[in-house]
Amino acid sequence: MNWNDLRTFLAIAEQGSLAGAARAVKQNHSTVFRRLNALEEDMGVRLFERLPEGYVPTLAGERLIELAQEADNAIQKIERELVGRDLAPSGKVRVTAAPNITQCILPAVVAKLRKRYPQIVIELAAGDSDYDLNRREADIAVRATRNPPEHLIGRKLLDIDWWLCRKKKNGKNKAPRPASVDELHGIDLIGADTAMMRLQVFQWLEEKYSANIVARANDLSTMAAMASAGVGYALLPSDQEEAGLERLLKIPESQGALWLLTHPDLRNVTRIKVVWDALLEHCAA
Repeated sequence: MNWNDLRTFLAIAEQGSLAGAARAVKQNHSTVFRRLNALEEDMGVRLFERLPEGYVPTLAGERLIELAQEADNAIQKIERELVGRDLAPSGKVRVTAAPNITQCILPAVVAKLRKRYPQIVIELAAGDSDYDLNRREADIAVRATRNPPEHLIGRKLLDIDWWLCRKKKNGKNKAPRPASVDELHGIDLIGADTAMMRLQVFQWLEEKYSANIVARANDLSTMAAMASAGVGYALLPSDQEEAGLERLLKIPESQGALWLLTHPDLRNVTRIKVVWDALLEHCAA
């Protein structure tokens, strides 16, 4: 059964004429007539008496009006819910990023999304390990990388420089202030461990200054905390601000980028697109 035939049938019942029904459903007279004949033929029953005063439902027609109105109400409800859900997205969106990003960048984005789309629940997975987007361990990843995976959809958020940072100087701080990377041999350094070694800047540090590494950590926030405590000097990205640290020296040839990534199958999911756009907007600002 063609639903459009039923909708035309209801219009005839409500208007009492083919001409009125044609205006209501925005079709021409012949189309309305053809749809009514097709419906009667499919059902094998006459639905209207064609009288001089108009189209009057038969007993079968009166019963079909009741059933067709129920169907029409159900279809309208489906349309409302789908449109409403598209305008007001809902559901969970899991975003993974390094701890410094989940602390410094993402909270402001989550706050804005809560105001605009209260039905979206953001889950932040903080960690420097790569969550598998193919296995839906996360819906969106914010990753520092020079070469984002080709099988993912990606947008570059911003460029990142790396800086040598130390505890802010005060009257008692006599620590040296290197003027170039050649002077790093004379200071205590905080190195990377496990997953953080995938970053080129820490590979460079390990290759050139491993003898000066006095402590290691597997996330940037811990490195920053150790530098703030005076353990040593830390290499930190430009997107990470720490109140207790000062930047001394930009590390040459260490520029990277922060990328926004998702799986191609998810790029048109409304709630994910909303979060994606909010992250782009925030970082652009």
